[in-house]
Amino acid sequence: MNTQTDEPARRAGKTGIDPKVLRLVESAVMLGLATALSQVKLFQMPLGGSVTLCSMLPVMLIAYKYGPKWGVLTGFTYSVIQLMLDLGKVLSWGLTPTAVAVSFVADYLLAFSMLGFAGMFGKGPKKYIAGMTVSVVLRFVWHVIAGVTAYASFLPKEWQGHLLLYSLVYNGQFLLPDFAICLVAGMMIYRPMKRILEEDSPVA
Repeated sequence: MNTQTDEPARRAGKTGIDPKVLRLVESAVMLGLATALSQVKLFQMPLGGSVTLCSMLPVMLIAYKYGPKWGVLTGFTYSVIQLMLDLGKVLSWGLTPTAVAVSFVADYLLAFSMLGFAGMFGKGPKKYIAGMTVSVVLRFVWHVIAGVTAYASFLPKEWQGHLLLYSLVYNGQFLLPDFAICLVAGMMIYRPMKRILEEDSPVA
């Protein structure tokens, strides 16, 4: 048996495409979809953050299929895209250089990278939901941290002395409904896409 010939064919699987190439293509398509959906804003907060049309879901689907290592890389790529889209807006808020740097790191690079942990529990309906939930909670944590550091100077007078609570409420106002939409949509597509999402990948 010619194992050198059989190995590429085995790795190509049912699609006939090398798994690494397929993973890159799928990730690129999902990143494009996530970016497009992020521009469909159902509700916009004054200092960043919005309820979108399932923009987190494509990134979380890639993370679920390929695991947290590739998922975090995909999430980080998405964070850079979101940062580039919002760069002018963030710079227009009059933040100090330190606050801008903290905003870039916590509110974008770390927060959106957390979506990559959607596959941290492995495969299965309960793990699918748990992974999405935990990844969004982790994203929420970084937004809250950004709120009490980078955006502390924007605390309204009526919230004086309650900076952490304000950050929790502010970020919860958009992220909770945004997640609810993603969760409902994710549960609706899980069964039809289960075979694709949970097929064994020979990618190392």
